[in-house]
Amino acid sequence: MTAVARPRRPYRFAAMAVVCSWCRARVGELCTNQRGSRDRRRDVHDARRIEWDRVMSTRCPERICQATPNQPCTLTPDIHHARTQAAHTPTTTP
Repeated sequence: MTAVARPRRPYRFAAMAVVCSWCRARVGELCTNQRGSRDRRRDVHDARRIEWDRVMSTRCPERICQATPNQPCTLTPDIHHARTQAAHTPTTTP
């Protein structure tokens, strides 16, 4: 018997699709306070929002996706790992 992939619900905040560089919250988890003992329920850290904007401003390099900038990847609510890596690759200007 094969397992059927169940569709995931969208994240509470879109920026939850990337790792938070401030509190190290993983993908899909809410940001926490400095001690990691309380979830932030109203928003996510600014660092996480900035990272989300950076990732979404790049084109997804996955052959099966090719999502344009500011468009979600085909595997919503997650984004492809290659897109996250491409956001950190410096580009040269002609």
